[in-house]
Amino acid sequence: MLPTSLAPQPSRSRPTRVIAVPGTTAARPGHERATLGWIAAQVARILELPFDGFADALPSPQDDAFLVPQETLDAGAAARWGVVEASDLLGGVVPAAFVATKLITHGLVAADAAAPAGWNAALGAQLQAVTVPGFSVFAGGDLLRAAATLLASARAVRIKLADGIGGGGQFVVHDLDACRHRLGLLTPADLDAGVVVEADVAQPATYSVGTLRLGGRSIAYVGTQGLGRDRLGRPVYGGSTLSVVRGGLPELLEVVHQPRLRRTVDMAIAYDRCAQAAYPQLVCSRRNYDVLWGRDAQGRPQGGVLEQSWRVGGATPAELAAFDLLDREPGITRVLASTVERHGPVQVPAQAEVYCVLDDPRCGLITKFRHAGADPGALSAFEAFDGSTSFHA
Repeated sequence: MLPTSLAPQPSRSRPTRVIAVPGTTAARPGHERATLGWIAAQVARILELPFDGFADALPSPQDDAFLVPQETLDAGAAARWGVVEASDLLGGVVPAAFVATKLITHGLVAADAAAPAGWNAALGAQLQAVTVPGFSVFAGGDLLRAAATLLASARAVRIKLADGIGGGGQFVVHDLDACRHRLGLLTPADLDAGVVVEADVAQPATYSVGTLRLGGRSIAYVGTQGLGRDRLGRPVYGGSTLSVVRGGLPELLEVVHQPRLRRTVDMAIAYDRCAQAAYPQLVCSRRNYDVLWGRDAQGRPQGGVLEQSWRVGGATPAELAAFDLLDREPGITRVLASTVERHGPVQVPAQAEVYCVLDDPRCGLITKFRHAGADPGALSAFEAFDGSTSFHA
C-alpha cells in the first residue's frame, strides 16, 4: 500500500510563483545558495512566473508554488508543499531518503546483511549488468565482507559515504588492513546512513546522461564531467559539457552512434527503468545518471552507472541554457552546452554567461559560468575524453 503522502491525488492548480528550497549547504550564505537562487530565477523566467525567493524566508510551506529544491524531497516534505506530480517541481520526490542516494545502485553483500526499512532487495541484482561491481552496507561487519569479496578480483576498492557529493566522502583502499583502518574512522551515523563499497577502476572517465522536463517540454543529453582544483589544490567538480536534443532518452539514442556512447545511454535507460519499477512512488522532472568508464584489474574496459541525481545539479545551468536555445531556435536540432566552475582568479571567455562569482566563506573565490550553442556533431569528441580530468562520483 502506498504511503498516504504518495497515494494518487488530483492534480493541483497551476503554480503562481517559483520558490527555491535550500538543503543543508544552501541554508547558509555561499555559492550553493547563490547558484540555487539563480537557477530558480531562470526557471521562473521560463515558466513566466515570479521568483518569490527562498523557502526558509517563508513562515510555512506554500501549496501554490513551483519548487526548485536543492535536494531530492522525501514524501513528507513533498506532502507539506502540496507536490503531487513531476510538473510541480524541478527535481524529484522519493518514498524514503536513502532512495535518493547512491546506495540503491548496489545490492547487499548477503541476505542477512543490515538494510533500512523499505529497502528493495531485488533492485541490486537487476542493476548488476549496468553498474560496476559493488555493495551497499549499513554495518561494519558487512563492510568488511563486501571489501573482502571485491578484493578477490579487484585491484582496490572505493569506500563512499551515502551523502558524499562532488567526489567527497570517499576513500580508496588496497587491502583489508587498510579497510579496517578506514572502518575505524567511520561513525555509527555514517554506517546507519549507508556506505557504498565498490571496485575501483583505472583511468576513470565519467559521463552524464539525463533528461529535464519543464513547462511541458523536455530535453535529453549525454556529456562528460571534468575536474577543477580547490584553493588547496584538491580535485573538485569542475563542470560539465553536454550534447542536448529535444525529447527524452529514446530521441537521444537516435543521434548517438559511437558504441561507447550508445552503451552509456543504454545503461542509464536501464538503470532509470529498474529504479522506477522498484520504487513506483518515485516522481521526477530531472533525471541525471553518472556513468563511469575505466579499466578493471585485468586492463579490460569496464563501465557502469555510479549513481542517480533526481535534483538540480552542477550541470543544471547548462541544461537550462540548452533548453532555452532549443525553445527559441526551432531550426536547431542539437545543442552543445557547458558549465565551468573554477576556484581562484579566472579569465572568463567573452561568449560565456557568468552566473556566480563569490568569495565563499568556506571555499574562497569561486566563479561559475556557462555557454550554449548549436552542436554540429560534437558527440564524437566525447569518445576522446581524457580520463585524467575525470570525476569519480
